[in-house]
Amino acid sequence: MKKGFFFTISVISLAVLMILTLSLYQQIKLNPTPFLLAEKMTYSWEDVGEDLSSAAGVNVTKVGNSLEVIDELPASRNFSSTLAAYASFVQRFYNSSDVSIAFYSSTGQPITDFSCFGKKDCSDNEVNFHILPFNITYQYPDLNKKQLDVVCYKQADNGFPACDFSHARALNISINLTAMNFTCDPSVFNNCTTSSIEWNNDFDKVFGCTSGEGCINYTLTIRDNNSKVYTCQGVYGSNSGNTRRVNCNAGTLNWLENDEAVLSIKSSPCQIDLRFGKDGRFRVQSSAPASGNCDVNMTTDSLFTFDTGDFWPDFSTEMLLQDNFANYSVRTAIR
Repeated sequence: MKKGFFFTISVISLAVLMILTLSLYQQIKLNPTPFLLAEKMTYSWEDVGEDLSSAAGVNVTKVGNSLEVIDELPASRNFSSTLAAYASFVQRFYNSSDVSIAFYSSTGQPITDFSCFGKKDCSDNEVNFHILPFNITYQYPDLNKKQLDVVCYKQADNGFPACDFSHARALNISINLTAMNFTCDPSVFNNCTTSSIEWNNDFDKVFGCTSGEGCINYTLTIRDNNSKVYTCQGVYGSNSGNTRRVNCNAGTLNWLENDEAVLSIKSSPCQIDLRFGKDGRFRVQSSAPASGNCDVNMTTDSLFTFDTGDFWPDFSTEMLLQDNFANYSVRTAIR
């Protein structure tokens, strides 16, 4: 008898608990707390922010005081159509009875044409994102991504805001050439004494600094399609004649130097130029003659290190997230 009584009480208690739980769920759904709203919005922004950059063919990861940008040049897919397809997916996935999402330009205009992604104005050609609050700009001249610029001008210039480079400590660059090979083997001493890998005469003006706001540590690693590697710092032959233009035995870079050091890598008919200096610019540029076939596809990995973790990437795009139950919405930049 006692067992039956306790069983009945347990069943009734469980039923009451289920009813209370369902009631509480409905109350939370109809009247969500600020904490639940903030948590839902935070997760949505993190998911969309990461996926949106990946859909654009660039992966941006911030860990502590470092920012890593992995990119592919040139664009291997149609930039705007890929982003449009992703945006359509996001709107189907997130837009439900309780949440809706929309995208806006940094000037507050609704984005319906995703060729406008990463642009201040849809009529612009340049696509960029910024490392704020330092105003370091990561930019492509257009959606084809045949050129990459990392710009930090000390004075405002050509539409770029003035930049604070005082917190930068190091830049490590790795480039994988996916369809191009060196014409020499850097691992063999004196094998690269021709002009197939060559710095211009301004290397010593831009590299080898000892102090100053723009003076940072750097490494450069370039790997060709046959896994041959050219690395700076590196010595590849006796320091005489043209060999001094192959060697790069300095471990620091003056980012704000007004001269420009250029590394040219030639594999006929292709050529890749890496440009350092010019008052605050690093450029990766591939070129090919008007005639002839040339594959200059590459992936770039740029790792920035700062003396603080108080910074964030900004994609010049905003997302509106609205909780329809709470009649509450927030629009802010995607980071």
